[in-house]
Amino acid sequence: MAFSISQIVAASYNAVLNNTRGPENQWAESSVMREFERQGMIVRESFGAQLECTLDVRRNPGGTFLTSELQALSIQKTDVMSAAVYEFAELATPITWSNRDEVANASDNQKIDLVKGLVANAIQTHDDLIEQAIFATSTSGFLGMLTHAPDSGQGSDGGIDSSIETVWRSQQATYVDDTDIEAALTTVWNAATKGSGSPMMPTIAFSDGATQALFEGTQQPLQRYADQDFKAGAKTIVFKTARWVFSQYGGSRVYMANPKSLQLKVSKQYFRELSKEQPLENAAGFNKRIYSALQLLTNNKSRLGVAHV
Repeated sequence: MAFSISQIVAASYNAVLNNTRGPENQWAESSVMREFERQGMIVRESFGAQLECTLDVRRNPGGTFLTSELQALSIQKTDVMSAAVYEFAELATPITWSNRDEVANASDNQKIDLVKGLVANAIQTHDDLIEQAIFATSTSGFLGMLTHAPDSGQGSDGGIDSSIETVWRSQQATYVDDTDIEAALTTVWNAATKGSGSPMMPTIAFSDGATQALFEGTQQPLQRYADQDFKAGAKTIVFKTARWVFSQYGGSRVYMANPKSLQLKVSKQYFRELSKEQPLENAAGFNKRIYSALQLLTNNKSRLGVAHV
């Protein structure tokens, strides 16, 4: 590590009292996780052995316009439902410190409470790992957007092969640069929405900052003067109905989704669960952990989309 000040020295004074505060975070910014929480996309529920989403997968094949008054109707068993099934992933962040740390970080010597600082770091680490995994394919069983909305729009997801089941395909469009990114985003948004006025239209878009900036640059004519000041750029960018957030882990792919079709399911009992403090068995120290059972899943892959290069 390039930082020259050790953890315990950074957390404690040499017998000098100071106002207790938290350490300044240098690395975490979980913007997509915060927007998921804001839009109700983080769903807390009790888990079983697997996570199952019941799907309405096809139109009733017996439905027909009648060509005669007493036309015979189909008496075949109606079969229109199936399910997507997911295994849940597990995420743990250990916290370990020594008795010596406790001695050096006694209450009247604290710059910060070392253990509280370690716990805060563990929770931020936990959320940062999820944020990073959202943009991946699969991270130790946790499924990211490259699984749910791949560039091809196909792939196997929830145990369903979309190369066979065409209704289980996500939407996609390509762009080259700022000259056609807006058209690609419109194509994806329209395809995921399926029809004007749909209640399932995308409400979130997410990518990296450079791609959001590329799009914002195309909106230059909309920049304006506010009173005597020039307003260049927007704090919150919305593409149609989708709030666009950027993440340090994002890339040039712009994903779109809505809270009904894409959810981060987390265990009601075990999400950011902080264990009790336990003494180490063969060392003079202590241990805690942050633990979560969770999965990013979709119950309607066709409502997800990606614009990509």
